[in-house]
Amino acid sequence: MKLLLPKKVTFTELFARDGLQNETAFFPTDAKIYFINKASELGFQCVEVTNFAHPKNMPQFRDAEEVLKRITRRPGVVYKCYGMSDKAFERAVKAKEEGYGPDVLAFTFSMTESHSKRNAGRTHEEYWRQIPHWIEMAHSVGIKVDFAMAGVFGCPIEGPVPLNRPLEILERALEMGVDSATPCDTTGEASPNRVFEFYTRLREKFPNADVHVAHFHDSRGMAMANYLTAVYAGVTHIETSLGQLGGQPAFIMDGVPGIGTGTNYCPSDIVGNGSTEDALVMLDEMGIDVGVDIDAVLELGRVLEWSLGKELRPYTTKTGRIPKGPTAWQATPPYRRGWWAYPTVSQAHTSKVVEDRRFGEEKQIAEVKRREFANLQEAK
Repeated sequence: MKLLLPKKVTFTELFARDGLQNETAFFPTDAKIYFINKASELGFQCVEVTNFAHPKNMPQFRDAEEVLKRITRRPGVVYKCYGMSDKAFERAVKAKEEGYGPDVLAFTFSMTESHSKRNAGRTHEEYWRQIPHWIEMAHSVGIKVDFAMAGVFGCPIEGPVPLNRPLEILERALEMGVDSATPCDTTGEASPNRVFEFYTRLREKFPNADVHVAHFHDSRGMAMANYLTAVYAGVTHIETSLGQLGGQPAFIMDGVPGIGTGTNYCPSDIVGNGSTEDALVMLDEMGIDVGVDIDAVLELGRVLEWSLGKELRPYTTKTGRIPKGPTAWQATPPYRRGWWAYPTVSQAHTSKVVEDRRFGEEKQIAEVKRREFANLQEAK
């Protein structure tokens, strides 16, 4: 039986917004700009940039306007931001009027009342009263509005969500005038069988709307299976994060949810988005055009590990792509786990990395061991 697969799948890179939101340390503004520019340079069709949240609630994005002003905009790339209050929409509108605003402004609407109150401090009814005003504000300056649907498959507080509920909520939002929607598996409750059912029903109910997007979190190791299932169900645009970062609660400090997130409502801090690196490699191996420079993205994933100073979860930044022939392995000093991928990903990059100052300690150790071995041989 031949599988019916799309010829092309496009990507939104989430790192700079969803990916960074629950990092416990402030990621420098210059570094954010670097990664955003690299993402658009390497072929991502949409890039999340920042969140217009109050700095007290989400200090990671206290530099929102500066980031937007300084990034390099590339033709054809959509730059997307988040805002979940009147003030956030006002800031986005002002930025647009001054020539540096986002193309798209998204806000989150939870599929359960419990998650809505815990995540955003609002009931559904309060949201419905607010949405028309937000749409009017954004449209007045040419910003499109994206309806980010949180917890489509399940809620960590209430449990599984009936799949008819997000479809009914989406219908009401589209009637109000949102331009697009992103169904999100916000805290990782999706399973492949429910993913296939949901996207099949979504495409039947809204065949032409800009809502056929897959956004999964990898809390339970099923994100790649869920992306693949969504593609089988007809989805041609997916959202992922470099480094498999992100998730909720949106602001964590020393393992404790910060101001604005309420008490903890997730069973674990393993709530990152599906991995950009692994999703790109998987779909490419299946013969699907992803439109992105994959080797360069794997290198960027390793740069991100150096930037954050920790090993991240993606597999392919360490194992690389599947070899397509005999592999000439290089004689390299021992590597700390998480800092490298095998040479066929990029011989030039690996050679350069060996000389990088970050590997100075390993080089010294290797040299000492070599000399000790040589001295022992001479003594014999």
